[in-house]
Amino acid sequence: MGKIRRDIRSAQASFRFWPERSVSFRAWLLIFSWFVAGSGSVLCGSPSVASDHWSFQPVRAVPIPSPTRHNPIDAFLDQRLRERGLRSAPPASREAWLRRVSFDLTGLPPTPSERASFLADRSQKARERVVDRLLASPRHGERWAQHWLDLAHYADSNGFELDADRPDAWRYRDWVIAALNRDLPYDEFLTLQVAGDEAAPGQVEALIASGFGRAGPREEVAGNIDPEVKRQDELTHVTSTIGSVFMGLTIGCARCHDHKFDPIPAADYYSLQAHFAGVQLQDPPIYQPEELTRFQAESNRIRVLIQPLAEARKKLEQPYRDRLRAAKETGLTPQEKAVRAKRKEDRTPEEQRLFEGTSTALNVTWEEVAEAFAQHPADHQQREALKRQIHDLEIQMPPPPARAMSMVEVTNRLPETQVLFRGNVKAKREAVEPAPPRVLVARRGGAPAPPPVERLDPTRSGRRLALARWMADPSHPLTSRVIVNRLWQHHFGRGLVATPSDFGARGARPSHPELLDWLAGELIRNQWRLKPLHRLMVLSEAYGRDSDPVDSTSHRSDPDNATWWRMNRRRMDAEGLRDSVLAVSGRFDGAAGGPGVRAPLEPEVRELIFTEAEVVDLWPVDPRERNHHRRSIYLMRKRNVPYPLLNAFDAPDAQSPCPERAVSTHAPQALALLNSQFAQKAARDFANSLLAHSDKPSLRVEEAYLRCFGRKPTTSEIKAAIRFIQADSRPEMERWTDFTLALLNTNEFIHVP
Repeated sequence: MGKIRRDIRSAQASFRFWPERSVSFRAWLLIFSWFVAGSGSVLCGSPSVASDHWSFQPVRAVPIPSPTRHNPIDAFLDQRLRERGLRSAPPASREAWLRRVSFDLTGLPPTPSERASFLADRSQKARERVVDRLLASPRHGERWAQHWLDLAHYADSNGFELDADRPDAWRYRDWVIAALNRDLPYDEFLTLQVAGDEAAPGQVEALIASGFGRAGPREEVAGNIDPEVKRQDELTHVTSTIGSVFMGLTIGCARCHDHKFDPIPAADYYSLQAHFAGVQLQDPPIYQPEELTRFQAESNRIRVLIQPLAEARKKLEQPYRDRLRAAKETGLTPQEKAVRAKRKEDRTPEEQRLFEGTSTALNVTWEEVAEAFAQHPADHQQREALKRQIHDLEIQMPPPPARAMSMVEVTNRLPETQVLFRGNVKAKREAVEPAPPRVLVARRGGAPAPPPVERLDPTRSGRRLALARWMADPSHPLTSRVIVNRLWQHHFGRGLVATPSDFGARGARPSHPELLDWLAGELIRNQWRLKPLHRLMVLSEAYGRDSDPVDSTSHRSDPDNATWWRMNRRRMDAEGLRDSVLAVSGRFDGAAGGPGVRAPLEPEVRELIFTEAEVVDLWPVDPRERNHHRRSIYLMRKRNVPYPLLNAFDAPDAQSPCPERAVSTHAPQALALLNSQFAQKAARDFANSLLAHSDKPSLRVEEAYLRCFGRKPTTSEIKAAIRFIQADSRPEMERWTDFTLALLNTNEFIHVP
């Protein structure tokens, strides 16, 4: 590499734009083009040479530094602390630990009764009992499914301009929750999502699991996209996602050229993609015939009721539309009027363009109709009543019969996979066969050889099943490391590898490589089950340390906490914050599963995104108010309509896999948590529940602190709260609402200790 660079620099130095130049201009362009195109041997090295990278080596069997240590995690971390001469922080309070572990395992704060029960248990097994209870809670799967859905970039709509709804996407979300709750081994979890239809032919749950490859955005614009380009985009999406999510490789960078930094030639990228060449994105029915019959009958019944109302609305609106159009026609020029009077076949091409332009100008918009009706209160009232009646009937429409949003394969549709020059579908090069990246097969120390293709179903090729089994092989160097690093990341605030979806040359090296390998091995020793690792991590002394200790020496030596001498204080993520607000207010609804709920949007959001008429059609709010208080993971996730509160607190946009959320601080966050309808209503509900809790202000304040912060208030905090509440003569409810709203906006509430 260095010699080639020196040769090119020499050529540059001797290049002249005159006859005696030593390198021809054509030769220089050839060298430059070759370099920019990405020569694998220069830019990323051959797979056999570059396989020295740490993450391509086998997971090592690492001995525990201090076998007598109660928790092996602490043994590894303590060894590094001793090497650096650092002291670990003291333990956090029992209340802080309970709040921390409750959020991490379930995403919800501990209740006052849970706190009291834990503090009353002084046995050595007290923390273990808490952890076992939290891991057994159905809330655990909901919490950790959110992390996984970030990686899958799941949403309930397609995205792009049309952003059409996906009525069956929620089945994949519910499958992930159920799989995590029952602690489905990770190798099976992986296999079903990559090749569910091949691994378990005929099983509905496996078919739904394969929706992983469908979770991301998809452009659906009929007639405007080259089918070959669209198909390649689909294959690119699933290939890149599987590479980054399961193996921690930015393999998508090799689509247009050899990877610039990792030993992944473009040919290897397309060999990996070949496993999916026969995949079709389909929504096969998973309903019984009688379900379809019931759906059709109920839908027709409601349509019959809607039809006369829709006709009455149209009849009411038509005179207004006619007057608005007539007013616009008066503004046409004589030439435009003459063109519009001609028959289509008599118009010249230029006149036809003019005709189409004036047609657009004459179009009467819904906003104009609404403004016209606003000038006539009686008609406006009648129109609004018709709209409401139609809306009330539309939301009674039964959900469509169940389908599985999935990836399926038909063996007679296995096109040849070819390398695409610069990713261009019109520039096909050599053909390739399905194969994993060579660097992962050719590394030193042995590797899992690609398993033979096994066709459990004659209508499937077995390619994806072979790929899934290869990735889930215990000797695979990346799969186990990547997933245990993700668990560590969400428990400790940062992964042992700080770039959770990039274990390549440009990614970070592990801060504790021995611990990473030991955890990867422990996962495999536990038959790939994740809950034992959760348990091990949250019961470690490192996890239980104070996040804000007074130790200036350790702060100076390790300000970034690279050694985990203390715990990292973290802000709640967007969904955790919303769910916590609902929980402390007493309005949290724990109903699980089902289609995404459309909760009310802020008025300004509705006005910005929807037109006056489209609101009813595109965002029919769930009429059952209790559903508005369900957990955030069950909200309707429409890519182009983000919830303001979640958006303000850095919820991902679901356009690409999100391995690590941003944590920003800006003014709209305070505005959303202070002034939004959601926050204001939650504060009122919170205040109302406190008034019902006790007649004594001090006991109300204590209950508020227990719910919000998981601790009792100090005497000075109680006095300050009561002074604040009694500072004016407004109605009691308003004063307590201000108090609860203030608590919801404190740093202590929105951070995990």
